[in-house]
Amino acid sequence: MPTYRHARPIALAFAPGATLPTTGYRASCPDAWLTLLERAWNERPARRTRKTSGPELLPTRSLTDLITLIDPAITAVRGNPRDPAWLRASAPVDPDLLLIALDAWAATNIAAPPPGSDWYTQLSEAAQLDWVPDDLDLADHALHPNGTARPAPEVFKLLPSLVAEHLTRTGLVLHGQPRTVLLGPTRSDGQRTIYLGVPEPLVDKRGATGTSAESITFHLQTVPGKPGVHLHADLTMSRFASAPVSYVPRKGRGDTNATVLLMAADGFVHRRERPMLLHSTLTIPRYGESGWAWAPGVAKILARLSRHPAPDLEQLRTDPTTAAAQPFAAHLVHSTGMTYRSPQTPGDTATASHDHPVGTGFQPCDHLEVLDQLGEHLAALGLEHLAPAPKARTLVRALQRPQPPETPTYTIDVWATSTRTWQAVQLAASEKLGLTPSTETTDSNAVYTGPIELTLQRVNPGDLTAGLPRPTTADMDTAQRRTVYQQAETERATRIAESFPRSEEPRTCVVEMEGAAYFARLRQGDPKTLFKKTLPTVNRRVQCLRPIPDAPANPSEKALGRRLPGTDFTNADIERTASALKDALRQAGHLPTLPKPRGIEDSDPFELLTIWLAPAGDRVVPILVRQSTDAAPTAQLMPSTKQRVEPLMPFAELPEALVTGRGRISVYQSRAALADFIHQALALDSHTHRLLLVRGARMRDDDIWPWLQDSHLTPDQMILPGVSLKNPDRPPTLHAPDDHKGLRIIRLREADDRRAVPRAFGVTWDEKGTPLHGRFSGLTQIGERAYWGINPRSDQNQTPLGVTKFDPAQPLNRTWTCANPATLEIVPAFLQAGDDPADWAMYVHAQRRFSTHTDSPTTWPAIMHLAQLMEEYIV
Repeated sequence: MPTYRHARPIALAFAPGATLPTTGYRASCPDAWLTLLERAWNERPARRTRKTSGPELLPTRSLTDLITLIDPAITAVRGNPRDPAWLRASAPVDPDLLLIALDAWAATNIAAPPPGSDWYTQLSEAAQLDWVPDDLDLADHALHPNGTARPAPEVFKLLPSLVAEHLTRTGLVLHGQPRTVLLGPTRSDGQRTIYLGVPEPLVDKRGATGTSAESITFHLQTVPGKPGVHLHADLTMSRFASAPVSYVPRKGRGDTNATVLLMAADGFVHRRERPMLLHSTLTIPRYGESGWAWAPGVAKILARLSRHPAPDLEQLRTDPTTAAAQPFAAHLVHSTGMTYRSPQTPGDTATASHDHPVGTGFQPCDHLEVLDQLGEHLAALGLEHLAPAPKARTLVRALQRPQPPETPTYTIDVWATSTRTWQAVQLAASEKLGLTPSTETTDSNAVYTGPIELTLQRVNPGDLTAGLPRPTTADMDTAQRRTVYQQAETERATRIAESFPRSEEPRTCVVEMEGAAYFARLRQGDPKTLFKKTLPTVNRRVQCLRPIPDAPANPSEKALGRRLPGTDFTNADIERTASALKDALRQAGHLPTLPKPRGIEDSDPFELLTIWLAPAGDRVVPILVRQSTDAAPTAQLMPSTKQRVEPLMPFAELPEALVTGRGRISVYQSRAALADFIHQALALDSHTHRLLLVRGARMRDDDIWPWLQDSHLTPDQMILPGVSLKNPDRPPTLHAPDDHKGLRIIRLREADDRRAVPRAFGVTWDEKGTPLHGRFSGLTQIGERAYWGINPRSDQNQTPLGVTKFDPAQPLNRTWTCANPATLEIVPAFLQAGDDPADWAMYVHAQRRFSTHTDSPTTWPAIMHLAQLMEEYIV
């Protein structure tokens, strides 16, 4: 295995001296249109309360979704219709299309048109939309005062679309095969996707069916202090349904949503015929699986957008393959957790569920082949590969073994109705946790000694872990069904509290419970959320574990090979049971001792802290977590209207505080208070060595801490939270390290933050100068104060490095799951004199492999990972 000293990012940048002159188009909403729409909105009885006057308070979010549906030439839609660049496009858009979208939006979200008329006619007679050409050089941009690239705002939306359209004309050749490139739908965030052909069907060895197509998403990003913009090219596998759906996971508290990719080779209302790809959302009612419906206004647009009949949602639900074969094709996008029905035999009414047969991800060879192809085809636009980033020079070790407390004692309640699950928990404690069973073990009590002293107590929950009954009466409306279901929840919560009174000491429970798909098949409610909400109120923590299945009577040789030696349990079942035990121990307080960073004297105290903004519906919960080298972690919530004073608490007590609703704030209404909460956490008058880890995604907002934005972050020149940077005539006060002894701040940005951080793979060269590529792990330096931290490959990822999904002769290669470690951007923003930025970046990166509850590297450093896990108690 070669040693990689450089990492090659899957991104491009403009070559020195490159130019890319282009003509874009912008349009503002005609005043006559706004007059009609505002008058109707102001007369609407049930409209929302206006805080200020102006058209920006029209419900334009839904309009943005509808406009992006009509034509891929549209590259951006602003929320304020009075903006001079309300719409941007790579080419003028047919006026009829925009009127169709406005007609559907106004009739659904503004008001019904007057009798005998419609919005289409009123708007078309009132004014016409004018497209104004904009000449600009996409490769030319200014710099922010801190040296970060400052392209014009429209470049972020226009360049990805221009690159995507260019590739639809040139095509790509992958693994020797020419690939047709289809332009994907417009996205409101400026990202643009291309699909490498139409979705292709696949049947795996188990008989599971599904379709898939490779896709590449382009988007622009900046790096603090770097004068150039980076064009990221994210290769992903887009998966679609080809069998009837049996379960769609629900996110949030409302109905389930699913995404549909709409495709047609011709027949659209356009000045020029070309293949069209659009996307939209549909709603799946929470009660029952019938009654799928398009998002408001979409059905009206689809009926007028093409000469082909609009997709039939009932056909999409019951027969996705036929729906995908229509002239106006609809492909139901697969989401994680979605399962499908497949008849076991032709004509058999019994069905079995399966997941999608196509695995996610690609191996490094596929990513790098795409990058090479993009470099060839995009050179004409002045783009070239980013130079490989060198490995950072530091004496800090990338792996710091976590040291748990010495011989701690824990008690875990095992809520198991089946004896087999109880036996699996005991086996996991001895075989996977390395503990020794004691002679004190009984049928309901097991004691273990070793690195920790662990007592397992079996508890029989009876039917408390059963599914919650859903109302089945056909004449009930949604509100009545919800009321009946909430009554069932209340009754179950009361029974749990009566059966298990409040414990004097915190207890952790491993609860045997079926998965969400199981309850969905039985038309029952999943009680997990109820348990998360109820048990902490009686001083108990929750860790769920799916039941362990019985061993087959006549196992095959292959099945025998999967067993844990000397048992009839599969190794996978014992592994997941051990994971549940480790998570339960984490919640019980089994956490490693914090090591000191390099350069901090042994006699000096050190504290690591983070403020995690956890989502809570339309609110957030700011969680301050502290950990020192000589004390267990503590937590503190931000004061709110529910509780005006929030004391410091042991971290293990945080779940109970969260389920009772404490700490929930509205960012809009509590901006000043949130900034003050962060300010207090900095402890500016303290001289203690302390490091604050900040997630950029939620903290860099203009109203919270704008200094964390790429355009404002100047190393070691801190601007306090809550200070506005919008007025150039009022420069903010800059704080230097000498002003705040011991304070250090590091900003972190994950790959999921609008795909802001690219994948990167190792590169080296043999004696002949031939490049060799593979997975890279460690820390690379990409700027004066910017680093990428890349975790090693997980032990669970056993896909051979040579597997390619581009070979049409090996279609089953698509069934492999390829997991490439995500990259974490680490920016040491505020350090003390004499600090080595690489040492502190590596210290933070090493914390991603510093957990006692998992051997797999985590996205976040340990303290932030712990804070994120607390989100499961915000219910």
